Amino acid sequence: MAVPSRRNSGSIRCCSSCALSLAAFYGVLRTEGLNRAQREMHAELRHHRFDVERWLGYRLADVVHVSRTDAVRRVDLPAMTRDFHAFLDAHGDFRSLVYVDADGRTVVDFDTPEGGVDLSDREYFLRARQGQPFISRALVGRTSGKAIVIFSSPVMNPQGDFAGLVFGAVRIDALHEMVSSLRRTPVDPPFLVEAATGLPLLAPEGTPAIPLPADSTAIDGPVPYLNRDGHRVLGMGLPLKNGEWLLVQERAVSDVLGDMHRLLLLLLAVSGLTMAVLTPFLLRLARRVTEPIERISAMSERIMAGEYGNACPGLDAAQMTPELERLYRNFCRMAERIGIHVGELERLSGTDDLTGLANRRLLAEEGARVVGICRRAGQPCACLMLDLDHFKHINDVHGHATGDEVLRRLAAIIMSTVRSSDFVVRMGGEEFAIIAPNTDAVRAMALAERIRRNVERIDLRQGGMPVPVAISVGVAGLAAVPRHGSGPLEDLLARADHALYRAKQAGRNRVVLWEETVHPAPEDPVERTDAEPPDRD
Repeated sequence: MAVPSRRNSGSIRCCSSCALSLAAFYGVLRTEGLNRAQREMHAELRHHRFDVERWLGYRLADVVHVSRTDAVRRVDLPAMTRDFHAFLDAHGDFRSLVYVDADGRTVVDFDTPEGGVDLSDREYFLRARQGQPFISRALVGRTSGKAIVIFSSPVMNPQGDFAGLVFGAVRIDALHEMVSSLRRTPVDPPFLVEAATGLPLLAPEGTPAIPLPADSTAIDGPVPYLNRDGHRVLGMGLPLKNGEWLLVQERAVSDVLGDMHRLLLLLLAVSGLTMAVLTPFLLRLARRVTEPIERISAMSERIMAGEYGNACPGLDAAQMTPELERLYRNFCRMAERIGIHVGELERLSGTDDLTGLANRRLLAEEGARVVGICRRAGQPCACLMLDLDHFKHINDVHGHATGDEVLRRLAAIIMSTVRSSDFVVRMGGEEFAIIAPNTDAVRAMALAERIRRNVERIDLRQGGMPVPVAISVGVAGLAAVPRHGSGPLEDLLARADHALYRAKQAGRNRVVLWEETVHPAPEDPVERTDAEPPDRD
């Protein structure tokens, strides 16, 4: 019986050790690759969720705007019919727009026969009776038989009594198309499922559920699974619409690990040959390569995380191989250049080109930060919403160049009047907003009046003709309990905007303070849109 020699035994042990090391190395790389992919998916889904929630908020805001028009509040049916047709022509996402009276029967509905349909048992009608705008779950329309989502808003008559509701039906296909447009690549678009069942919205009977954990944001490590198509994927879901829906994204495990597998195969082929011939040289080279590679890899991670300024580690380039030295220096120069360009892009993306003020994009971040600080500190905070009176007339009579000059001068007056701690933003068109921290209603009204008087003194002539400039200002303070929009900032802006509307109604060129008793607040938030507001003039 042959007995294995000591050399053969040592070779076997060496091969076994190498195999175990390679298996462990593969396991670590695989886990890290899956973890990194999952972190990327979570970050992407957070941005996608913001886009979907904003899209839903815009659709709801459109319906709320219709419910507050004079024709609807007076129940002027001919005017409502005309306005509803115009609305549907201008808003392609909506399949229908319906007015329902206080008894729950449709009155203005282009899809139902005369006499209407009784909707008094629908949840959106019950919510409307409570004064709440509402976004329904996925439904099948009673008359159309189509998959839809309902956006509804109560109607209050001029006396403040419940007069029914207006709802708009948006096709589920339009919602799916919007979500699908957020795809990162053509092969991994996000999609919506019912949170309670894990099924796609209004899925046919027999459709398999998505096997996500109940709280997919708290997954303890990556958990691949077989999706409905039988592919092994990583999945991530974030809740939408108060947890009723999940925004889900799946990424094939083969796509996540494909590059790693190819790299490992190449590494095995090269390393097997090299280790047999050049093991001593490789050992010495490894000591010179390992530390710089680890430091450069850490540097690339910091760059990916957005830390550009101090991303370059201090290394002794003289101890590196020429290739690593070039890689290290190139990474350092790249980090410096990226930091400069990203900083400039961030500044430009948050600045209005005409006035140099912050724009609405920056308002969502900086405004929320200022309001949040005041709420946590228990300090007052005020919002001033300013709008140029008869700005369209200025553009029509004196030209857009004069209109731009008026906007620049108004911005200069605002900046010369407010404090350095106040946040000033051009909302769009001729509308501006000021977030004034540590400012109560009395001081905010005084600030608004100073700005209004300073604007009246603008001496601007065009072709020998004086250009009259005046503004209307709405003022609101930070409420203890937000009732408009999705948070304290949206609530503050909405109330200041409503006060501005009152200033316009009262004759313009004046300052009006929001008063809760004069302006009843709806129960559900209404998100502001990025589109230009209707001309208040």
